[in-house]
Amino acid sequence: MKESDKNFDYNSFEKEAIKKLRSGKGLTGEGGALTGLIGRILKAAYEEEIEDHVSQTKESKNRRNGSTSKNLKTSLGKIKVSPPRDRNGTFSPQIIKKWDRSIAPELEQQMLSLYAIGTSYADISEHFKKMYGVSYSPSFITTVTNKVLDEIEAWKSRPLEDIYAIIYLDAIHFKVRENRKVVTKAVYTVFGVNMEGERDVLGLYIGESEGARHWGRILENIRERGVEDAIFFCVDGLKGFKEVIESIYPRSHIQRCIVHMVRTSVKHVSWKDLRSVCKDLKKMYNRDDSESALAELERFDEKWGSAYPEIAEKWKANWTELSVSFDYPDVLRRATYTTNAVEALHRIMRKSTKTKGAFINDMALEKQLYLTLQYNKKSWQRKTRGWPAIIRVLKREFPDRIP
Repeated sequence: MKESDKNFDYNSFEKEAIKKLRSGKGLTGEGGALTGLIGRILKAAYEEEIEDHVSQTKESKNRRNGSTSKNLKTSLGKIKVSPPRDRNGTFSPQIIKKWDRSIAPELEQQMLSLYAIGTSYADISEHFKKMYGVSYSPSFITTVTNKVLDEIEAWKSRPLEDIYAIIYLDAIHFKVRENRKVVTKAVYTVFGVNMEGERDVLGLYIGESEGARHWGRILENIRERGVEDAIFFCVDGLKGFKEVIESIYPRSHIQRCIVHMVRTSVKHVSWKDLRSVCKDLKKMYNRDDSESALAELERFDEKWGSAYPEIAEKWKANWTELSVSFDYPDVLRRATYTTNAVEALHRIMRKSTKTKGAFINDMALEKQLYLTLQYNKKSWQRKTRGWPAIIRVLKREFPDRIP
């Protein structure tokens, strides 16, 4: 048995802990039944460290020289400890470093997880005060969350795979303070599915309002990071999108999101006709091939052309981009005809930011979104449904491009 174990009065601690519990102090937090135990354990550890150090420096006639005092934040609450000193000033505690004020890395993880779900600094501070009896200032919480900034930079520049089966492109918008004004910023999301069917966020890029030119710079960035080919791109109806993608990935097939197209098509449809119009549009885009779908579009135009002529005209004008997935089996079509996968990712982002009025700068927005992704991986980082069937189709249709 170690000397520190012999010196520890277990009976005394047990009586003291029971007394605190009966008085309503609880197990943890300030004055909690277990909080004092940490102080006693640390005291015993300090004693062992200083005795070892002094015994190793006897030749210089070193000896103990009192102690200092400091408050330490732990996961059970705030405690007061007295690190010992030596006469030569060469003693440096290893269990709790000289300048450390916390022995609870799990507290930092809790802070990050609370921040990731959109909890404000004030609410995080209040949570820790209630749970552990310790107070953290907003500046301290900022320091903790800023520790991920280097991690974010590494994540943004990490190398990517050389080929992706599907890449979904879409943008989401947030309010950010800039030059004493609140402006709307676009967050460009690149969401990829690799050749094993695994989903990954290839990048988040903050820029001005969404535009094809900015998307071009983003695609150049992912190409520089190793993406040499993408078999399918799924995009919305942004003007110039197709041309930008083709300039960088000329072999890729570009499918315009049909769900987006339906939404814009029925934007000005009377509520009494809405259900019928949507039902007839569904008949068209659920056809097995492009020819029969186009024939169904003609029938739609005959029925609704007089009331809503712009709908069929819009579909016909964009038919080349809307009908790409019709050339492939249904299992592949379901994975490529819409950008719903990246929109589901955006819903996770909106959930964590819905309490925010405006972010103080781009860095704060980027930090929030990155942590949201990291702490919600189970919601979006999963294998694509029906992947064995999809990869069989891809290998059959694109044998020269799939390794």
